[in-house]
Amino acid sequence: MNGTVVAILHADLYTPTRRIPDGAIVFGDGRILALGPTREVEIPTGARRIDAGGRPVTPGLIDLHLHGVEGRDMFGPELAEAARRLPRYGVTAFVPTTLTLPEAEVLERLQAMARVIQAPPPGARILGIHIEGPHLSPKRPGMANPAWFRPLTPEAVARYQEAAGGHILLWTFAPEEGEAMAAIPTLKAYGIIPVIGHSDATYEQAMEAIRRGVRQVTHFFNAMRPFHHREPGLFAAALLEPGVIAQVIADGHHVHPAALRLLFRVKGAAEVALISDAAPLAGLPPGRYTWLGYEVIVADGRCQTPEGALAGSVALMNEGLRVLIEEAGIDPLDAVRSATLTPARALGLRGLGQLRRGAFADLVLWECWGRPGAVWIHGEQVV
Repeated sequence: MNGTVVAILHADLYTPTRRIPDGAIVFGDGRILALGPTREVEIPTGARRIDAGGRPVTPGLIDLHLHGVEGRDMFGPELAEAARRLPRYGVTAFVPTTLTLPEAEVLERLQAMARVIQAPPPGARILGIHIEGPHLSPKRPGMANPAWFRPLTPEAVARYQEAAGGHILLWTFAPEEGEAMAAIPTLKAYGIIPVIGHSDATYEQAMEAIRRGVRQVTHFFNAMRPFHHREPGLFAAALLEPGVIAQVIADGHHVHPAALRLLFRVKGAAEVALISDAAPLAGLPPGRYTWLGYEVIVADGRCQTPEGALAGSVALMNEGLRVLIEEAGIDPLDAVRSATLTPARALGLRGLGQLRRGAFADLVLWECWGRPGAVWIHGEQVV
């Protein structure tokens, strides 16, 4: 075996399908070699031993939806620097997400992102690209400019995927707009996972999209038609339909803790994927900034306009995990699963998001929930 073998002992392991108190995990050559109760795991001679002292060890966090970090906008060439900075927040793999802009600028930025992906920088794994906009509902725009919105078409899918060098992995759109439903087979033919978001879809429209192959909803609760007992909308369709994964922001501002508990109770952790949806302002000190042409204020973990309206998230995945556990009261095993194994399975990735023999050695040793102490990617310590 080449390279150093690492053994973390006396850890609170979250695999995350089970918890192993006083557990040990051994990894080398980029893969997990063994794990189990510390007293039962054989530690190879010469291994570097780390005593976790009962602290949690989890798979590395996987973010399906984020726009930037520490002033770096992922929608373009700054993607490389963003990838280098994410591991300090416990993120070992991610899907950088686009913004709504005029199409010519979007295509140019996709080309820049593709160049970064084709020559992977050090840092968190870049799994692909997540398209969010301009194929959204003008009734649910969020921070996006509706003047640039267009219904999704098969032709747009082809143009975008060509510009992105085939790296588009997720595509958020409003299925009720124009002929967007007809584009779902094209998305799937290009290997793109269709996601409903920024949508005013009725229950019937949402169910039709699900029947055609949509299996994910982005930032559940936010920028979507609210529940009504006579028009339950996308809310009820996603909650009730087995196999539909709800991506959710848990920054303590976008979604009430009781709503988070409701989502986990109804869907279960296997169908809830924690996301950050973080703006490029995430990780920056409090202050006044300009983003998407708007003046915004970052204070107390909240990003808002001067009038007080939410203007995106500035909490990354580590903080979202902490909020789930400490503020929403989600069982740590379920919270960890929503940030690791569920997003990995949502992308069809078998080697990521879990601690098991043979899986990639992407893992986090936590000082406490929300505060990574050490991070490994492919067995190499990066934090």
